[in-house]
Amino acid sequence: MGTTGTKGVARADRRRQLIAVAVAEIGRRGYATTSMAEIAHRAGVSKAMVHNIFGNKVELARACLEEVGPPLVASVAAAQTSTEAGRRAQETFTAIFAALVEHRHAWALVHDATLPQGSSAEQAATGYLDQLHAMGTAGTRDVLEAAGLEDPLDHDLLDHIWEAVVATSVYWWQEHEELSADAMAQRLTRLLAAVTVRG
Repeated sequence: MGTTGTKGVARADRRRQLIAVAVAEIGRRGYATTSMAEIAHRAGVSKAMVHNIFGNKVELARACLEEVGPPLVASVAAAQTSTEAGRRAQETFTAIFAALVEHRHAWALVHDATLPQGSSAEQAATGYLDQLHAMGTAGTRDVLEAAGLEDPLDHDLLDHIWEAVVATSVYWWQEHEELSADAMAQRLTRLLAAVTVRG
């Protein structure tokens, strides 16, 4: 394959451009309702160009996931250092939004339930989700242990609450594109401080 795309754009640059467009489109609309033609149109290239670079929609989605998944996981992992529950939650939120600066819709892409079952794209997404869930579970367990709570059902419920809060915050941010990632992290820090129960 050549190294130059349409209009003299280097193939690697064109690939990055298409991934950025595809992350946004699939993140907004979902894999099942996003077409290669729509992605090509948004990027200002032909559908044939998209197929030439990625082959098919599944491989395009996989490439997108491989672009956004590792930085997201690494950013969240780096935030799991504080032993104080409130601070750890704040740092995790900051890490999530920092990882989404370049690709605002990456969270939705990783959580897309319409990725074809058993496909390389779904397998990639599942791998990243498993890592994120494991870190969330460890965090909620630490919070409960610090409070002297050992009931497994408490842990299960707090897991669900945490995941719902994170997802709601990210999806709310997608509807408020005027807000930067830093602004969202600061907003959530304020809200967490306001609702934290103090002895």
